[in-house]
Amino acid sequence: MNSYLNAIFRSVIEAITEFLPVSSTGHLFLFSSFFPFSEGADFDDLFDIFIQSGAILSVVILYRKKFWDQGSSAVRFLLRKEENKEGFLFLTRVVIGFLPILAAGFLFRKFLDTIKAREDILAILGGAWLFGGILILISEFWFQRRAKVRESEPVGTKDAILIGIFQCLALIPGVSRSGATIVTARFLGKDTRSAAEFSFFVAVPVLFIASAYKLYKHRAILNLDNLPILSLGFLASFLLCFFVIKWFLKYLQSHSFTGFGWYRIILGIGVLTLYKLVMQD
Repeated sequence: MNSYLNAIFRSVIEAITEFLPVSSTGHLFLFSSFFPFSEGADFDDLFDIFIQSGAILSVVILYRKKFWDQGSSAVRFLLRKEENKEGFLFLTRVVIGFLPILAAGFLFRKFLDTIKAREDILAILGGAWLFGGILILISEFWFQRRAKVRESEPVGTKDAILIGIFQCLALIPGVSRSGATIVTARFLGKDTRSAAEFSFFVAVPVLFIASAYKLYKHRAILNLDNLPILSLGFLASFLLCFFVIKWFLKYLQSHSFTGFGWYRIILGIGVLTLYKLVMQD
């Protein structure tokens, strides 16, 4: 496949799947298994950095007012210029939410760097999609029962701790970072918008740090020759993610996450079947 066409397909996949609970990493792994860049596996990783960066920027732009207001409020609270600590608590919860996966990613970085080359990667992806889909359905059932007796509350500090811990499961390809945060938030009784938005907020530092690490790791192959295709991926991902997030939030006004659960189950069964057929050959 032509590299530029490949780049467009990957950008679309990233934009659609990054903030939905379906695993962008899993989808990109699956796509690259059949349509790798001719430039090599390292370029695959480098390109993923740029499309993830586009996704980060879309969240920052969409929520720029909230980030600015909460950040400014946190600074004023720390300087004792105001008593309202909501901004400080917001930032604290985001930090708490991303620190566990940052620590786990650092500790297991060597294993994570090689997992894509495993012969059983399709089985890992299929199993993660299937199991994650079942968990989404269970969490939605749990939330509906809980909602009858208790109103949903915003994500609190204790909630952020649990969400951060369970987000570490997203280091397994196919689990989904947003899926792990959303499922945990739903089990904690959070409404669809609160669950999704907290996933967005935590994604910013997680993806930024992960991208910075990978960019440094692959700095040797970053040059003017591949800059056009990398820029194309960044721009396409940013623009598409911008609209996907808006659609996602509008969708959640009248829908639960159940549809994504069924999607994951069907995809997981399909990938496990494919893995079985490949192993037989």
